[in-house]
Amino acid sequence: MPSSCVFEFDRPCPVYYSGETINGRIVLKTTSNKSVNAVFILFAGEAKVRWEERRTRTVNGKTETYTEYYRGTEKYLNTRTNVFGEGDLPAGTHAYTFCIPLPLECPTSCVEKYGKIAYEVSLVLDRSWRFNNEFKQPLTVLQTYNLNMYPEMLIPIKSEDIKYFCCWPCSSGPVISTLTIPFGGYAPGQRINYTLQIDNQSHGYDLHGIEISLIQIYEFRASVPMHKSRTHKNTLCQEYQPEHVRRLSKRLINASLVIPPVAPSSRINRIINVSYQIKMAIRTGDCHSNSEIDTPIIVGTIPLAQSAQDPSHVAEWIPETPDTPAGAAADMPPSYPPSFEEATHIGERFVDTDVNEHNRTDDFVPRYPMYTNFATPTAPPEETANVTLLSLPHDPSAPARD
Repeated sequence: MPSSCVFEFDRPCPVYYSGETINGRIVLKTTSNKSVNAVFILFAGEAKVRWEERRTRTVNGKTETYTEYYRGTEKYLNTRTNVFGEGDLPAGTHAYTFCIPLPLECPTSCVEKYGKIAYEVSLVLDRSWRFNNEFKQPLTVLQTYNLNMYPEMLIPIKSEDIKYFCCWPCSSGPVISTLTIPFGGYAPGQRINYTLQIDNQSHGYDLHGIEISLIQIYEFRASVPMHKSRTHKNTLCQEYQPEHVRRLSKRLINASLVIPPVAPSSRINRIINVSYQIKMAIRTGDCHSNSEIDTPIIVGTIPLAQSAQDPSHVAEWIPETPDTPAGAAADMPPSYPPSFEEATHIGERFVDTDVNEHNRTDDFVPRYPMYTNFATPTAPPEETANVTLLSLPHDPSAPARD
């Protein structure tokens, strides 16, 4: 029977905020004595970026195609704790406790096509003349983005686009589109209520529907063989309004988009950065390009108090100190835990080819806070809000391996 290993954390769902301390234990069961150089616990946090590009070059007058490999790595934490020295590890059950403080600078876990930010606890049996036995448990780390600490988030966002259909503005009246969003920042689970005002002053063109999307933009930065970046976009949600806006008429549209469980916006530039925007496209038909508005928006981990309808119990989910769950040296879970749900809209995932295929954890999906019962008003009210807190079950068992 092979050895098995179970990771137990001090909370049912292993999601931790930067600045907290990860506490837990590892239970190892072996069926035979094992000769080891050491048994140790590793905790690693790092970002990796990788992609390939096809290029051409001329060699001796001939054009040839080759592949350029771009890479980048950024380490955030790497600790090792020995729990057993050199000798024979007897058969049976062994329990090892761990206590890992997370620096405040740790960025949020994420995974995408060209890179990932990952955190893992590992138990390693270092064995002579044999492959090491290594058991891994990935977990989610969140860097808190408390929107209440940024007063500018309370300012409504207003974007305008003016489009002419003819070569000269005097030849046709413009189409004026104005998109208004009540706040500058939201948290996953909230509704982004928006107002779209369309004034079609053109004399000969009708508009054929409006499309609003929430777009997630990942930026990946490589340093080898040179500094270069590339982006990858995901459409998180989309709303289509089939209403036509006829020439010389106006239309006012009120609708909303719900933010799914996603990583918060990046506040510090790193080798992996994430941002968000609301994209509006008005279908103009004929031979004309669509009228578009791209409006940046912030996604945080803690909603604005002013963005909810019920002012009760606000103190239960607003942290007492800036941008940390319960203080800079906190080692307790936040007092306002929302539900944590697996990230959505992840397509092709990053595969860490630097790690042996038997020890990879590429199938891990981070969890993000979701304020599923958090009601958002259409305009900033004078009072603050109430949120119902949920929790999700967690199975901490790692697969058995020899």
